[in-house]
Amino acid sequence: MPRVVVLGGGYAGLACLIELSKNDKSLELHLLDAGVDHCKITNLHKTFHHELEKFTVSYAELAKKFNFTFHQHRLDFSEQDLARWHHQQKLPLPRKELPFDWLVVATGASPIQLHAGPGSFGQNELRLGNGKALLENLLETAAVEPLQISLVGGGATGVQVLFELHEQLRRKRVPYKLRLIDQNQRLVPNLPEGVDKYIAKKLRRGGIDYLPGTNYLGHTDEQIQLAELATGREYSLPCQQTLLFPGVSATPSTLETNAYGQIMSSGRTLENILSAGDCSKFDSSGLNYLTAQAAVRKGKLVARNIVRLSGGKKPQTYRYQEKGYLVSLGAIDAIGWIGLRCNLVRGFPASVIKDGMETQYDLFLNGVDTYLDFP
Repeated sequence: MPRVVVLGGGYAGLACLIELSKNDKSLELHLLDAGVDHCKITNLHKTFHHELEKFTVSYAELAKKFNFTFHQHRLDFSEQDLARWHHQQKLPLPRKELPFDWLVVATGASPIQLHAGPGSFGQNELRLGNGKALLENLLETAAVEPLQISLVGGGATGVQVLFELHEQLRRKRVPYKLRLIDQNQRLVPNLPEGVDKYIAKKLRRGGIDYLPGTNYLGHTDEQIQLAELATGREYSLPCQQTLLFPGVSATPSTLETNAYGQIMSSGRTLENILSAGDCSKFDSSGLNYLTAQAAVRKGKLVARNIVRLSGGKKPQTYRYQEKGYLVSLGAIDAIGWIGLRCNLVRGFPASVIKDGMETQYDLFLNGVDTYLDFP
C-alpha cells in the first residue's frame, strides 16, 4: 500500500490529505504537525470576542473523518535533509523511522519577527487564544487612563485586526486612540488602489491615525519607537500596547518547485517530494501569493498529481488564477474584488461574500467539496 506523508496541517496540508482520501482509497496517509489542532487563521481577528475553539478543529477528529494517521511531532529540516530523505525515502521520528513513497512539505509560513517588548502582541498570541484576555486588559487600563494603541503592519491581516479591535473598543465606550504604522506608502499594496482609498477613508472616519512610510523600531516604557523611512528621523509616541502584524514569511524557507509541485533542489527534481502552500513557489503561471486561497488549490493539485504519478499518468500543471480577495473591516463591512480586479465590492455585500468564503472552507473540512474549479 503506497504511503503518503504530509508535513504540516495548515490549509495546504489538509487540502492535500482530504483530496487524497477522496480520490485514492488504496493510499496510507500520515500527517506530521507540532500542534494538536488545525486553526482557520483567516478568522483569528475574530478571537477578540470569540473563543479560539470556534476556529479550530482537532487533528484527531480530522484523522478519523479522512482516514489518516496523525503524529504530533515537529520536524525541522534543511534543503540537504530533503535530498537525504528523498534518497532514503524515510523520515526520522523520535521512536522510529517513518518510510514513505510520497512526501508533501506543507509547513506554511510564520509571522515575521520584530522587536517585541513587554507591551507588544502578535499573531502567535492570537493563535494561543489570548485575544479576549488582551481586550480585557485594555479595558482595565482604559478605566484608569485613555488608551494609546499602535498596530504595525498595513497588510490584510493587520487591517482586519485593527478594525476588529476598533469595533470592540467603540462598543465598550472607553477612551482610546488607535494608530496604524506601515512601511508601505499605501494599504494592502497587493490589492487594487480602490481598496486602499476605501480603507483610508474608513480610517479617517474612525479617527485612526495612519503613518505610512514608517519603520517600527521597538516598544519600551509605554512608548513606541518609530523612524521615517524617507528621512531616517527617529521619534517616540505614547503607547501602552503595540500589536505586531507585519506579515508572514515561508517556514523554514521558500521551496522552489516545478510546475507540478515537485521540489527542485540544486537543479535536481526530487520526484517523490512535493510542496504546497505558503512555503512553496511553483514554476508556473499559477497563483503564488501567501494566501489560504492559493494554499488550498496547491494542496489539491499536489494530491491529484500524486495519484496520477502513482498510476503512471502525466502530472498536471498548476494554473490556478486568483478569483478575488476580500478584507474584513469589522462585523458588517469589507472591501475587495471578485472575478476581475476592477470589480470592487464593498460594505455589507462584501462582508456577506467573505463570510460565504469562510463557510465554503468549513464545508470542505466536513467533507463537502465546493471548490469546483481545478487548481
